Amino acid sequence: MSYQKVPIGTSNPGLTMILVDQSYSMRDPYGEGQKKDVAAMAVNRVIYEIVLACQSGEKIKDRVYMAVIGYGETIDVLIEGKISEIAENPKEIKEMMKKEPDGAGGLVEVKAEMPIWIKPKAENGTPMGQAFDMAHRVADEWVKKHSDNFPPIVINISDGEPNDPDHTRDAAHRLMDIETSDGKLLVLNAHISDLNAGEILLPNNNSGLHDQYAQFLFDISSELPQTLHEAAKNVGFTPPDNARGFLFNAGAENLIKLLHFGSLGTLR
Repeated sequence: MSYQKVPIGTSNPGLTMILVDQSYSMRDPYGEGQKKDVAAMAVNRVIYEIVLACQSGEKIKDRVYMAVIGYGETIDVLIEGKISEIAENPKEIKEMMKKEPDGAGGLVEVKAEMPIWIKPKAENGTPMGQAFDMAHRVADEWVKKHSDNFPPIVINISDGEPNDPDHTRDAAHRLMDIETSDGKLLVLNAHISDLNAGEILLPNNNSGLHDQYAQFLFDISSELPQTLHEAAKNVGFTPPDNARGFLFNAGAENLIKLLHFGSLGTLR
């Protein structure tokens, strides 16, 4: 295990890929909205944070190549390209309220503009295996051109019920076999199902996972290398030794934290 080619930069960029479950079950309630809304919000937010992290003055430095794949009624590459290209092409700009320091030790709500790249969608079944197959094609092509860089990171957001578990398992393992000279591709999974069941964050075993689909996603999640283990601590997680990149019943805040350290943890 290596994973030492950090921080990534313009001369040694990284690949971050996010897979988003857009099946019908993502219409189910989750917190104050639906699963599909939470997933889309989290993905848009982390894309924006990557853009800001790569910004130098008015220029966006291409430290990250990014792809987002949605899977449900269809399997589509929703976004793919250099982060500077992605930054220039949001689908829309949405006005939102956010809290900022007021200069007197408190917080005040101010209006802000949020770029939107991914919109909520929830139709049909869960072709997760085919999404992993598509991710394999994207990652394999990228690695051929960046064989000495930090390996790709793939983050999958799902309620964890694939159409074909056997195909999905095989496809995930094939994906994890892609490697650069610095290590094998890393797969992280965020399971969003029932907030009332309680969250389990970055476990190192599946003993507390009583949901069969949660166990399934745990089994296809990579062990965190030291680089991401430390990045997880930096965003507030307390991962044990040999922690897997897996969240069970992730609420919006922890889903964003996973996306944050999984995509920004190698930038620093």
